[in-house]
Amino acid sequence: MSIPLEMGVLYDTTLVEGSDERKYSAIREEPDKALVSLAQGGARAPFEELVRRYRNDVFALSYHYLHDREEAWDISQEVFIKAHRALGRFRGDASFKTWLLRITANRCKDFFKKRRLKTVALEDMHGGQNAPATAAGPDRAASARELGQAINAALASISEKHRTAFILREFEGLSYKEMSGVMGCSLGTVMSRLHHARKKLQEALIEMGIVEAR
Repeated sequence: MSIPLEMGVLYDTTLVEGSDERKYSAIREEPDKALVSLAQGGARAPFEELVRRYRNDVFALSYHYLHDREEAWDISQEVFIKAHRALGRFRGDASFKTWLLRITANRCKDFFKKRRLKTVALEDMHGGQNAPATAAGPDRAASARELGQAINAALASISEKHRTAFILREFEGLSYKEMSGVMGCSLGTVMSRLHHARKKLQEALIEMGIVEAR
């Protein structure tokens, strides 16, 4: 089932990966800048390709904020709707990916403000899809869950701006420059927030008895 965004744009894998493969083969070779330009002119396929390229990044960032797959999916849909509507105002000062993730981060922040929710859990650290293929023993799995829960609680205890810095760097793997674009602040501020986030997390984990003080 495809989910309509607007003006015929679909957030759906079959549209760009299905039977009409030849139609999209040339488009997939184009850089983001060219696709954005074509999409700004009203072409449908280029924006669909941008969706295909970055849907996983948008969903992952939403999920790291919300830790709820259904909510993250809904946010992802809203992000691409908003991006499509605002595409005419995109000037390329930052990369399309950075611009898109900034929309995502802001939408997640709005979600918390409106619903007065707090971030509860990020993924069980390296559990889930990033877990090793070999099965770990039950004791080790339990320990991993406990560590993940402790980190989740620690992250929930720090401010939103510091939590954002930590998520973008440690979970999304963004560069400082990309983080600056997403967070809308200077590189110095990015580095300061990330340092503060790491320090606060370490203090919280020490207080919980999860790690030892050095």
